[in-house]
Amino acid sequence: MSTETRPQPPQPMHHALRKRVWQAIKNNWQLKLLSLLVAFVVWGALISEDPNLTREKTFTDVPLTVTGMELLQRNGLIIVEGLDNLPLIKMRAQVPQKIYATAHPTNYSVRVDVSRITAPGEQTVPIQTLSTGTFGSIEWMSINEITVKVDEYITRRRVPVKLVKAGQTPEGYYSASTSADPNNVVISGPKSLVEKIDVVSASYNPALQDLSVGVQYSAVPFRLLAADGTEIKSDLISVTSENVLLDTLLVEQVIYPTKFVDINLTGLVKGTVAEGYQVVRVTADPPQVRVAGSEEELDSLKLLDLSSVIDVEGLNDTIIRALRVEKPQGIMYMSDNAVYVTVEIAPVTAAKGE
Repeated sequence: MSTETRPQPPQPMHHALRKRVWQAIKNNWQLKLLSLLVAFVVWGALISEDPNLTREKTFTDVPLTVTGMELLQRNGLIIVEGLDNLPLIKMRAQVPQKIYATAHPTNYSVRVDVSRITAPGEQTVPIQTLSTGTFGSIEWMSINEITVKVDEYITRRRVPVKLVKAGQTPEGYYSASTSADPNNVVISGPKSLVEKIDVVSASYNPALQDLSVGVQYSAVPFRLLAADGTEIKSDLISVTSENVLLDTLLVEQVIYPTKFVDINLTGLVKGTVAEGYQVVRVTADPPQVRVAGSEEELDSLKLLDLSSVIDVEGLNDTIIRALRVEKPQGIMYMSDNAVYVTVEIAPVTAAKGE
């Protein structure tokens, strides 16, 4: 038997190449892996700094901002419909790679500029966006315009204020010299509404106030009323006085104490009744009158005099006369300006029988 070694057949070329690559990888593999990682980092940095490299980003539920309202009003116009429930929109932007993660809808100033409207009626206003080199530009929006209704903006001056008393002044007090401040106002807003306003009605209830004697002030709400009494309400209407926006009016009241005072019937009858008759009694209806004034005046006031006397000369029957009550000096109010005075006349015999 021959022990001679047979020569090995040559390996294919691709096997040799693969062996050499594997051998190269095994030698200093840690350094090679680090180099690969560094290459990736450098590649990412270069990509992120390239302003021409952008990615598409979608934004949802983007609110619309309305601008130019004040300028529109200065031009004599106001929007009355179309801005109450503006839709949230969806949009897509081409965003530079380096700020992709931080891009926000506010970077694109999505807005509706109404200052460009020039006429009343139904108007279509485009939605505008801001394009910059930093944040890119918007390439698509779910809607591109909104429709609004426009009216003329007018101002009416010296619209009167009317005070309405709702309820009664608490017992024991009298409210006098009630006035509103201001007593007329300036109203601005849509022509279709402002022209209908006839008066500003301020309703106050003295019973709700913590009253005390003297000058009292209270802030009360008001309503804008048409000539037929219909209330006109709108957030688009402004009420001002001397350029100050009003939401209440100031009501001033002068409060006086009150008391009931008897009618003075002494010496009220003159003359002699018919023979056989006599004056049985004299009464007043009402027998007392409520008066209001300063505390000093009320303390000194005991009786209220009547303006004239009743002549019973030759009379033989009961009579009733309306007589005016004299208003004492310093008294601000009387509940009755006149009373009915009854002079009861009866036969003398009938009177004795009683």
